[in-house]
Amino acid sequence: MDSNAVFAILLLIAGIGILTAEVFVPSGGLLGLITFFTLVVSIVFAYRAWGTSHPNIFWAFCGVLLGLVPLAIGMAFYILPGTALGKRVLLEAPESEELTPFAKQGLHLQELVGQFGRTVSPLTPGGLIMVNGERLHAISEGLIVESGKSIEVIEVRGNRLLVRPGEPPVTSNAADPSSRLDFEIPQS
Repeated sequence: MDSNAVFAILLLIAGIGILTAEVFVPSGGLLGLITFFTLVVSIVFAYRAWGTSHPNIFWAFCGVLLGLVPLAIGMAFYILPGTALGKRVLLEAPESEELTPFAKQGLHLQELVGQFGRTVSPLTPGGLIMVNGERLHAISEGLIVESGKSIEVIEVRGNRLLVRPGEPPVTSNAADPSSRLDFEIPQS
């Protein structure tokens, strides 16, 4: 193997190494520029070694170079997040619980829509209510609601309940003897 071939291979390895270092070392593009010139000089030495005598080897060398450049960049970015530098430079995606920290509370509040309760404090328009034995923050529809009044939960706004004055509907109880009929329907 002649010296041109040795220089071509060594410059190819050095160029790929410098290209990988460009990912890890912030150089403002200087290492990228050095990589470009190193790989161009590597192609020149490869042409001198194989361009006219063995063109298939020369084109194979160029193909390997074109394949190694994106592979080296991809591997560098694959390895980067696991390094100490990568952990400092790259941001990790937040967990879903961090994006919606009050998701469980919101679901719980959603379950209370349509239920009735009482005000613990005056709603002017914000205050405290009691629904199902639980004290919650609420806001009224703009009305002042006195303490101890019956309210209906109509909506969830953020981490507060939107309420309005309202009484629970009166339901008839089938077990109540006064609700039974005192006569039978005749059969024909």
